[in-house]
Amino acid sequence: MVLPAISSAIMITTFFAIATGFIFKDVLEYQVDYWYAHRQTQDRINYKTPSGTLAYLLMTIFLTLFMGECLSVFKIGLVFASGIAVLVVIPTAALIWVQLGSMLTLLVSGGSAAIDIDAFEAAPPQKS
Repeated sequence: MVLPAISSAIMITTFFAIATGFIFKDVLEYQVDYWYAHRQTQDRINYKTPSGTLAYLLMTIFLTLFMGECLSVFKIGLVFASGIAVLVVIPTAALIWVQLGSMLTLLVSGGSAAIDIDAFEAAPPQKS
């Protein structure tokens, strides 16, 4: 059984997007662990290392290619599908990169409780 070229491209970009995502996760975990071991001498988590930035950039590129190829399945044209993919993925990836810095700053200043979403509970309703 021979897969169409677009199916092969989707599978290949999916694989590389996931692989670079795991690499970025590992780099980020290493940086957090390193900061935790050296909290007295480091005042922040250095997530903007060359390896972390490269992994995030490659993940973003592969996700953009993946989305463009998936949208081109709908016969809207590769250029139009790629344009939509760039307009959706690139700003989202930039926002996540900025928010990651904010989350890591919260982690440094308030510990893991500062970023624990499960710790926040809704206030009980007030009786009138």
